[in-house]
Amino acid sequence: MKIIKTVAVQLFTGINIATILFLWACCLVTYLSPAAFPRLTLLSLTFPLFLGLNVVFVIFWLIFKVKRVWLPLLGLAACFSFVRDYCPVNPSFLQPSDTLAALRIISYNTHGFGGKAANDEDGNNSVADFIYACDADIICLQEASGGGIPLPTVKARMEEMGYEYANNKGTTIFSRLHILDADTLPLATRTNAGVMAYLQDGQDTILLINNHFESNHLTQIIKDDYRDALEKHAPNVYQRDIRDTIRKELRPVVNLLSEAAPLRAAQANAIQELIEAWLPRSVILCGDFNDTPVSYTLRVLGSHLQNAFRESGNGVGFTFQDRGFPVRIDHILFSGDQWRSRHSRVEKAISASDHFPISTELVRETLKNP
Repeated sequence: MKIIKTVAVQLFTGINIATILFLWACCLVTYLSPAAFPRLTLLSLTFPLFLGLNVVFVIFWLIFKVKRVWLPLLGLAACFSFVRDYCPVNPSFLQPSDTLAALRIISYNTHGFGGKAANDEDGNNSVADFIYACDADIICLQEASGGGIPLPTVKARMEEMGYEYANNKGTTIFSRLHILDADTLPLATRTNAGVMAYLQDGQDTILLINNHFESNHLTQIIKDDYRDALEKHAPNVYQRDIRDTIRKELRPVVNLLSEAAPLRAAQANAIQELIEAWLPRSVILCGDFNDTPVSYTLRVLGSHLQNAFRESGNGVGFTFQDRGFPVRIDHILFSGDQWRSRHSRVEKAISASDHFPISTELVRETLKNP
């Protein structure tokens, strides 16, 4: 019996070491250019899988051999920054006081204002109603064209409410702060768009960038095939013929992801150059990044900016809600030398789009210690 126990411990130790190495690899590939390694960098998408396995191993070792619990804890500690990117914990008492004045910001991929399904019998659109009622100072929308309500109708209502406007192919900015100037983002893309604006905030000028990073173009048919493959075959994945079937059915997903990743990387690099040219003045970057918190895109853009959800959000905060693809791909970043964030969250009250809005409040760093 002792021999069996020893063998079992060694076996699970080996498996745990393997999960740690894969977890570290998921982090390391974010330093590789997707242009050079388009498929390899997709490994970062499996970060939550190996993160979860190591958490399970912490519990496993605590129950069966507490002396080995250091192994998964070491693995998690070595990539703690990435763990915090993916699943932050920020107690409310550590966040800036609610008595300080703040800019409320919302980023929302409306998916064509939710389509006709978002309209009630009286013709009111639930996505537009959410935007009217959100009381945000800056609202960044993506895919805000066609669908449930015409963008000019929303624009007219927002201007009546005191908002100024900038737009590029449905990537839209509404701002209570005066827009000094606005321009499109000259990024190489197949179908997406971006817009930037210079906002007057007292004596400061904020560079606001709203970008819809390159989409993966996963059609509904491909997503359905992906889900069917998992539902049909996942329980028997250990069988070789089943593995071959899954690999064949998921190949279109991998191909599309690896085609879009280099385009997003180029866009991230271009936006990074804009940001570097503007710093140390204020920068706010919003949008549908089509990339998870552990990715090349977020690592590059996070080199000079803080991620609002990481700094003041809690949990995984999935913003893309399509069944089978739960991820946080909508982000708000800001220049940490000028601002601190508080109360970052995913707005689950509105579900008409395939995305949830993400929101935060930014407090001037200079007000932290008046």
